[in-house]
Amino acid sequence: MRMLVEGVAPIAIARSQRMSAATIVRWRERACAHAWNFASAHLRVDEPHEIQFDELKARCAGEGDDMWVFNSIEVWTRLWMNWRIGRRTYRGTLVMARETCSRIRTMASPVVCSSDEMKYYAVSLRRVFAVAGVHVQVDNRYSGGRLMRTNSKLMTGPQWRYEQARSRSEDSKKPNTSYVERLQLTLRRGCSYLHRRTNGPMRNRWRLAESVAILHCYYNFVRRHASLRFGKVVRTPAMQAGICDRALTFRDIFSWCPRPVARPSLLPVT
Repeated sequence: MRMLVEGVAPIAIARSQRMSAATIVRWRERACAHAWNFASAHLRVDEPHEIQFDELKARCAGEGDDMWVFNSIEVWTRLWMNWRIGRRTYRGTLVMARETCSRIRTMASPVVCSSDEMKYYAVSLRRVFAVAGVHVQVDNRYSGGRLMRTNSKLMTGPQWRYEQARSRSEDSKKPNTSYVERLQLTLRRGCSYLHRRTNGPMRNRWRLAESVAILHCYYNFVRRHASLRFGKVVRTPAMQAGICDRALTFRDIFSWCPRPVARPSLLPVT
């Protein structure tokens, strides 16, 4: 698992560990299911300040079949809230916004939602967050590989509510998507299917989903974040969010036993 989240391809792991590639793939499938259940049971945020949304293109083997990895991050805790793989459609963006909102336990004050210029974000975030969210659309202009200018546009909510929500943020003084873009760089470096300039494009979206699910759990609960340093203590995003009091290990995650789900009663719907 540690080699997998560092961006090593499964076939390279099989060669280095002198194991069958099918064994690596089979254990990755099991680890993906467990990591997804663990994250779904524990990832909750109280009073988020700012949430940033963005998407990352995954190069596919066939033309016209490109997929996108949607991501959302809570800025203050650096918590990778949710991810989703699909095409850039209204339905996919709406599902992504709903799943991100379901990670929020309490939200008494308005939260700033920042995204790029994709047209589906405006209507999706307005429909999901309603008056509890203020959506800002950020337009970044690059030249020579460097960021030259940033323009922002308030899409949802009045200006006074945006100023109120922005005053609660301790990290961002101006509208930006820099935190989610840094997350996507970590995702690209940690997933072998997303490496640039390689001859190994994604041929199966489920293989990509398995790698992203494990990396998502590793990023939030195991990996200490460099910007969350307080004295000699370096926290994980889950520690910053108050989900756990220490950095977990893969042994802790895979030793977790989910609670049994009660069987629903067969009652007629009135």
